[in-house]
Amino acid sequence: MWVEKTKDGNFKFREQYKNPLTGKYSKVSVTMDKATNINKRKAQIMLEKKIQKKLKYIQDGNVKKGVTLGEVIDEWEPVYKKQVVSGTFVIWEQIKEIVERKIGLDTLVAKITPKFLTNVYEDLLYKENKSPSYVRSIKSKVHIVLQYAYKHDYLAKSPVSNLPINWSRKKNTSTVEANYLDDNELKMVLDFVYQRIPIYGAILEWQFYTGMRFGEAAVLQIKNIHKENGKYFADVTGTEVYHGLDRDEFYKSPLTKTEASRRTVFLPKQAVRIFKNNSLNKVPDGFLFTHKGTLLSVNSVNSELRIAKRKLHIEKKLSTHTMRHTHVSKLAELGVPLYIIQERVGHSSSKITEQVYLHVTKKAKVKYNKLIDQL
Repeated sequence: MWVEKTKDGNFKFREQYKNPLTGKYSKVSVTMDKATNINKRKAQIMLEKKIQKKLKYIQDGNVKKGVTLGEVIDEWEPVYKKQVVSGTFVIWEQIKEIVERKIGLDTLVAKITPKFLTNVYEDLLYKENKSPSYVRSIKSKVHIVLQYAYKHDYLAKSPVSNLPINWSRKKNTSTVEANYLDDNELKMVLDFVYQRIPIYGAILEWQFYTGMRFGEAAVLQIKNIHKENGKYFADVTGTEVYHGLDRDEFYKSPLTKTEASRRTVFLPKQAVRIFKNNSLNKVPDGFLFTHKGTLLSVNSVNSELRIAKRKLHIEKKLSTHTMRHTHVSKLAELGVPLYIIQERVGHSSSKITEQVYLHVTKKAKVKYNKLIDQL
C-alpha cells in the first residue's frame, strides 16, 4: 500500500492486485483526510475488502472463501427475475422467507451440506407440517441457488444430495386419481360452471382439450391460432401476469413459465369449436377468453371450482390445474406416448404428469389383459 496526497489536501491510499485471468495488475483506492497510523490501518482493511470483492466475481476456477448465502442470492436474484414470469418470482419471494428463517442468509455457502439441508426439509415436513409439494418447491429453489454458487466458484462441488428424504406423511390418503377427473366428474364440473359463468366453463374445457396452463390459455390472442392443411393449431407465446394487480391491469408477458412451455399445440375438433365460438367479431390482437372486457382471473375461476367441488360432492382436488392433469389422463388412456404428452403440455419433466400417465396406462393394461384373456 502507498499514499498519495491529493490536490485538495486529502490522502489517497492505493493498493494493487493481480487479475488471475489476465495476469495484469489493477488498482483500488480509498481517500482519507489524514495519513495517521489509525487511518492507515483503516485504509488497509478497506482496500483488502475492495480487492476481495473484485476477485470474488472473477471465475478462475478457485473457490472464493467467506461468501454467504445472502450474497449469492443477491447476485442470483436479479438474473432469475429476468428469466421467469412475475408469478414464479412471487413464489420465490415467499420461499426466500423460509430460506432465511431455516438456513440463514448469513450462513456461509461452503458450510451448507446435504445432511444439513435434509434436516431442514424434514423439519419443515414434520415439525412445521408443510406439505410435501411445498417442501419440494423449496428444495428445488435452494438447489438452483446452490448450483449458481457452484458455477460461480463459491462452492467446491455441485450441491447434489444423495441423502434420502422421508417424504411419507401419516394419514396420507391422497392418490394419483385425486389429481384428475373421470369422464362423469368432468362433465358434471363443466356443466355446473357453464351454467353459472359460461366463459369460465369455456376456458376450463379448453384446458381439458389442450392441456394448457390457465395463464397460457388466459392470454391466447386470436392471432395465436392458425390453420394448416385443414388442421388448427395454437401458439403458446406467453402467460398472464396478475399478481398484485387489479383485474383491468392484467397483461400478457412474452415470457413462458419454462423454455419448454413455448410451443405449438394441435387443436382437436372440440377445441376448434370453442375457438370459433369465442373469436367472433374479435380483432387479431384480441384475447380469446375475456369477461366483461377484461382478462380472466385464475383466482376467480378457482373460487368457482371450489363451489363446484362442494355442491357436487367431489372428493378429488379441483382447480384449473386439474384440467391439465385430466388432459394427460385421457391421452394416456388413448395410448399416446409420455414424451409426446410432455411436449404437448409444455413439460420438460413433471412428477405428477408421469404419475398420472403410469397410473392410467397400468389400469389400461389390466383392462386389455381381460380382453386378451377372452381369446
